[in-house]
Amino acid sequence: MLNRRLLRTKAVQALYARKLTADANRLLALDHIDEAFAPDLNSMEFQDRAKLTGMKKLAGVTLDDLIKKGELNTDETPAQVMNVARSAFDAYRRQTVSDGEKMVRRVLNETESIYVDFIRVLSMLIELSRQAKMDRERRYDNPEAPFPKDSGLNTNRVILVLEADKNLEEEIIRNGINWSNEMNLIRKIYREALRKDEEYEKYCHKIAPTSEEDQLIIQHILRQVILKHEVPLDYLEQRDLYWVDHSELIRSLCIKTLKSADTSETFQLAPLTKDWEEDRFFVEELCRIVVEENDKYDVYLDEHLKNWELDRIALVDLIILKTALAELIHFPGIPVKVTINEFIEIAKRYSTPKSGKFVNGVLDVLSVKLANEGVIRKSGRGLIDNK
Repeated sequence: MLNRRLLRTKAVQALYARKLTADANRLLALDHIDEAFAPDLNSMEFQDRAKLTGMKKLAGVTLDDLIKKGELNTDETPAQVMNVARSAFDAYRRQTVSDGEKMVRRVLNETESIYVDFIRVLSMLIELSRQAKMDRERRYDNPEAPFPKDSGLNTNRVILVLEADKNLEEEIIRNGINWSNEMNLIRKIYREALRKDEEYEKYCHKIAPTSEEDQLIIQHILRQVILKHEVPLDYLEQRDLYWVDHSELIRSLCIKTLKSADTSETFQLAPLTKDWEEDRFFVEELCRIVVEENDKYDVYLDEHLKNWELDRIALVDLIILKTALAELIHFPGIPVKVTINEFIEIAKRYSTPKSGKFVNGVLDVLSVKLANEGVIRKSGRGLIDNK
């Protein structure tokens, strides 16, 4: 299973994007109301602008009540106002549900794309080895700055295993990874990052490096060149807007794979996850619960934050708190302490400098209160302890 913090982060991102699209859909619904009560300039009949303005305002208030409560008592609302408000609300609800589903699919697709970037990094190593081969075969070199050619990346045992593996070759093709249009980038990485790396230069002085030395230099190139030097790093960050979130997992997948590449018999591509369906369910379920239980979570938070107005709390903090509540209440197998600590770290990373302490304080008190009320029910040793 994937790192749960990454999955929790994806759920928060999807819910945050859903809230932004919901706000945009509300504005579109208000535009619909504006059009419905706009004066008909082509009509020969008298247009009571003051009345139309009043009906428009009332329809806007009715729309917001419908968004908040879902249903209203229509006895005191003029039929025309209610019909327009309901029509605007129906359009708002349909679009918001559709957008919410799209946001969840998007973050899940982004998560699956981690595997593509992992294969891309392995492919980059192979391309760099081909540059090393051409460099070593070059008959003339800069006499003022000669580069050692006793060894090179192209004769590295790990690289030879990568190049020969049919599964990796198929994955590179299947994921559409092709460097033919980006050879300038590969040459630049080789020239400005790899050839200038002191450890790689020392390696190239070795006439017959050992298997251990081959493995060590590949690990070094991965960590210190591809994942740290500004040239490859800029490229990878531009391809993936969430590279900061994904890079640690990509590094881990690469290291695990490269360590298995001492021989072709031991080589194995590390899987992104052991159970993608379970990972997908976790994200989808968190998002579904937060949307369905949103009003209930507002009540819990209102009761606890009596001196705060919820609309004054940072939106990211509010979503983090609600997602944490969803996990605390609906995932009985996850310890309270784990949930709280995980969402504190997410708040520290993605919200304001004070958000970690704020989220910690709220969840610490609420988890005890809701557990005493029987709302949070955990079973098993250590699952209820949040101290």
